Amino acid sequence: MVTDDPQEDIVEAEVTSDTQDGESLDIPVSGDQAQGLLSLEELIKNHIESIEKLKLEVKQQREMYEDSFNSNPTYREHDEKVKEVSKGKNSVRQEISKQPSVSMLAQKIKDLRFDMNEKSKTLSDLLQDYIEQTGATSIETRDGKVLEIIRTSKLVKR
Repeated sequence: MVTDDPQEDIVEAEVTSDTQDGESLDIPVSGDQAQGLLSLEELIKNHIESIEKLKLEVKQQREMYEDSFNSNPTYREHDEKVKEVSKGKNSVRQEISKQPSVSMLAQKIKDLRFDMNEKSKTLSDLLQDYIEQTGATSIETRDGKVLEIIRTSKLVKR
């Protein structure tokens, strides 16, 4: 399906490197390059600390915001009514989902999502190989669309 919305045309995949956890690439560096790398590392560490501080501040502000609602008796009363209605809705939903045809549909959706995730991982590996072999940062689809290959990096705790 071809759409005019560019967001719908994006194929998501993550490009990964071939290094193992904790392994670094042995790239020879000169004195200037070493200083540049140290400066870059310091900038990264500063940004990590800044992001952590902002996360803490957001958490505190969110708690204050939520407390504003929870301290209001009218809001609490309506919130309790919503919870009761939600329990009824969830009960009916569980009963419907026990029906064999609905249960089969739920399993089919789960299987399709798993397949899509596996294909995305494979696509990521293939794109990494494509970049290494061609040096290109875009690829043209069979229908003539040019898609840009982007690399995504993020930090995760060990």
